Amino acid sequence: MGERMNQKKSRAISRQVNNLKGITNLAEAIILQSLEDIWMPEYKKETMEFFNGTGFKICSEIAGLDIMKQFKVLHFIGGKSNGRNIRVH
Repeated sequence: MGERMNQKKSRAISRQVNNLKGITNLAEAIILQSLEDIWMPEYKKETMEFFNGTGFKICSEIAGLDIMKQFKVLHFIGGKSNGRNIRVH
């Protein structure tokens, strides 16, 4: 009976890990799609709202981007100052 319980626990843990990977992949896909959309005039306003709001922060944390990588993405799209320019969105 103990081994059967361990198998159930292992399967449950495996499902949780797979769910977490799926959520991480989704967050990465949202960020990548937003980077693509920002260059399209019909999506630019909505995309800038994503990057300027909490959407990007949440997705980047789920995707595992540290603060420096988040800053680099924002700087790439022209959104944050790095001390050498005055761009702030």
